[in-house]
Amino acid sequence: MAEDYYRILGVSKKASKEELKKAFRKLAMKYHPDKNKDDKAAEEQFKKINEAYAVLSNDKKKKQYDMFGAEGFSRRYSQEDIFKEFDFKNIFRESGFGDISGGSGGDSFIHRIFGNMGRSRSSSSGFDNPFGNGGFSGGSRQSRQTPQSTETELHISLLDTVQGAKKRISLDTGSGIETVDIAIPKGIEDGQKLRLKGKGPGDPFSGQRGDLFCKIIIDPHPLFKKKGKDLLVEKEVKLTELVLGGKVRISTIDNQEIELRIPANSKNNAMLRIKGRGIPGTKGSPGGNLLIRLQAKLPDSLDEVQQKLFEELAKTGV
Repeated sequence: MAEDYYRILGVSKKASKEELKKAFRKLAMKYHPDKNKDDKAAEEQFKKINEAYAVLSNDKKKKQYDMFGAEGFSRRYSQEDIFKEFDFKNIFRESGFGDISGGSGGDSFIHRIFGNMGRSRSSSSGFDNPFGNGGFSGGSRQSRQTPQSTETELHISLLDTVQGAKKRISLDTGSGIETVDIAIPKGIEDGQKLRLKGKGPGDPFSGQRGDLFCKIIIDPHPLFKKKGKDLLVEKEVKLTELVLGGKVRISTIDNQEIELRIPANSKNNAMLRIKGRGIPGTKGSPGGNLLIRLQAKLPDSLDEVQQKLFEELAKTGV
């Protein structure tokens, strides 16, 4: 499992470059192999500290690390990639411990600890893995891999699932902002993913882009609730309409007016159904219905006539 570079250096994600350098210098001095003779644990920690600083002190690599996280970054960056442009000797001199880095310039020390990874950045020769198969962070890495797919969330309305929609989103490609139009199909489900081929962030070295998966999040509607493929709405009706029957007008989610008949002797919370007016089905599956829950609206107070009528009704056992 890849390790957290911020945790290794003991800094927050908002740490400035000066804070990063200060933390690196303090830890590098503490775990420097020349100060910890024959201590393999200290040497391994020293390597991890340098790896973390090589990434977090480089604006481009830090951006990629923050974007993909430790695991995603470790799949995209090899050890060669991490230490590319990392000037060991200059970093050691700036940090104030060049005098313990193995004589003039520190070449022998750097090569002893980091092997060919510590060569001049202008070198065109290949790099060895000086840390064995496990690498710095406990997992092997490939020098190049196919760009990885990434995922983001896309919020849509409940009406979008009924009618379908088109959404425009902005993508950070790593080299600029790109706008993309996405077709939202009718009947799409919460949590379903739409694949945008080749629209993920670009690989920092090959320039190739992986796929972007948009995970659909259906936001709640103020009136309608999703029950599978059905839509449920509550409608207040008069007490007399439940008892005697009547008519009620319903506004659908797409603002169409429909008149329904309330059967006599309907109970409170009785359901009416409008077939096929729920969420459309997909791939041949049936769509849902619109369900209307009838709720009795009781009067806040009774006038004199109503009071007498209710009293008379009470005498009949109602």
